[in-house]
Amino acid sequence: MVENARREAEWLLSHLLGIPAMELYLSPDRELPPPLIERFLSSVAQRAAGVPLQYLLGETEFFGASFAVEPGVFIPRPETEAVLERALAALRPQAGKGREPLRLLDLGTGSGCLAVTLARALSPCLVVGVELSWTALSMARRNVRRHGVEGTVLLVQGCWADALRGTFDGIVSNPPYVPGDQVNRLPLDVRREPRLSLDGGPEGMRALAHLLAEAPRVLRPRGVFALECGEEQVERLLRLASDADWVEAAESINDLAGRPRGLLLTRR
Repeated sequence: MVENARREAEWLLSHLLGIPAMELYLSPDRELPPPLIERFLSSVAQRAAGVPLQYLLGETEFFGASFAVEPGVFIPRPETEAVLERALAALRPQAGKGREPLRLLDLGTGSGCLAVTLARALSPCLVVGVELSWTALSMARRNVRRHGVEGTVLLVQGCWADALRGTFDGIVSNPPYVPGDQVNRLPLDVRREPRLSLDGGPEGMRALAHLLAEAPRVLRPRGVFALECGEEQVERLLRLASDADWVEAAESINDLAGRPRGLLLTRR
C-alpha cells in the first residue's frame, strides 16, 4: 500500500498536465483526453507496483533545487542534505581566502546533486564528481547542464578516488552503507533503486572503510571530509577515525530527527 496515495496521484496528474497540483481543483470539470488518462492510469499502476514516485515524475527536490532522476540513478534523500549542510558550514570560511578556487571532491556523485550544490554554494571552486555507473554519470551531466555549472563541475567515471591524483580542500560522499543481508528487506520502492548505491557489503562497512582509508591520500592538510553513513555505523567509524593519525577532529552529523547519520572529519 502506498502512503499518501491521493497526494501522489495528484502529483502524477499535475505532472502530466504541466500545472501545479493545487490547480487541479480550480477546474473540476476539466475533460482529459483518453491518451492522457491512459498515461495517468499507467503511472498509478507503476507506482502501486513499487516504482519510486521520483522516477515517474522524472525529478526530485534536493537542497531547494530540482534534479532530474531516472531508473538506474540513486534518489537523493533529506538526510544527505544535513550532511551537506555541515560540509558547507566547514568549507565556507575557506572560500575566497586563497588565490585559487577551492578544490572539492564528490565521491559517488550519482545524480550529481552534491557536486552541483557545492558548485552553486561555494565560489570560487572546482568540483570533481566521481561515479562508477555510466547511467548515473549521464544523469549527473544532465543536472550539471540544468543548473549551469558546466565550468565548475568536472565529472569522471571511476571507482571512488582510486584513479585520482592531487589533493582537495574538501570531500563529500554518500556511499552505499546498507548491510548486504538487509538490502532485500528494504521497502519495495527503495529496492527499485540501483543495488550498487545501496549494498555496503558485510555490516555496510565496505565502502565506508575504503573511503576512510583513502581520504588522507587526496585530502589536503586542514581539509574536511563529510561522510554519510547509517546510524548503527557512526560509533564504529568514530573509533576508526580516532585511531587514524591523519584525523585532527571527528564529530557525528545528525539528521533532522536528531539521529546520527554521518561524520565530519578534519585532517591535521
